[in-house]
Amino acid sequence: MQRISQTTPEIRTKRGFRISTLVASAVVVAGGILLPATVASAGTMPDSVVTTVAAHHKNHDQKNHHEKSHHKEDHKKNKGNATGGNGGDATTNGGGNATGGNGGNATTNGGGNATGGKGGDATTNAGGDATGGKGGDATTNAGGDATGGKGGDATTNAGGDATGGDGGNATSNGGGDATGGNGGNATSNGGGDATGGNGGDATA
Repeated sequence: MQRISQTTPEIRTKRGFRISTLVASAVVVAGGILLPATVASAGTMPDSVVTTVAAHHKNHDQKNHHEKSHHKEDHKKNKGNATGGNGGDATTNGGGNATGGNGGNATTNGGGNATGGKGGDATTNAGGDATGGKGGDATTNAGGDATGGKGGDATTNAGGDATGGDGGNATSNGGGDATGGNGGNATSNGGGDATGGNGGDATA
């Protein structure tokens, strides 16, 4: 009796499959680098680490938002005021005329108040004319108050004319108050004419 066994190819096939499985489990190709299976199959990040990273990222975002908010608040708080310089005074003691300098104008565009400078006073002591300087104009464009500068006073003590400076105009374009500057006073102590300055206009 002849017995024919054909189990040899099956044994080889199983053996080949086992060897290939062992090789595949021993190394894993990741980005062209051979890694041990234990490294390649490392566990995922613990939940505590994930929570910590997420919390740090959230705190960082909140900090940036907080800093940006403060930056905007600082810009809102820093509504700078504008004040025009005062005009210089003028005095003559030898008969010449005296004219006070005009007050400087003031303009704000960021909500601050604007105040025009005061006109300079003028005084003559020997017959010359005296003219007070004009008060500075004031303009606000974003809600601040506008106040025109006061006109300069004029005084003559020996017969010359005295003319007070006009008050500065005030214009508010953003809802703030507008106050025109007062006209300058005029005083003549020697027979000359005395004319007070005009008050400044106000527009709101």
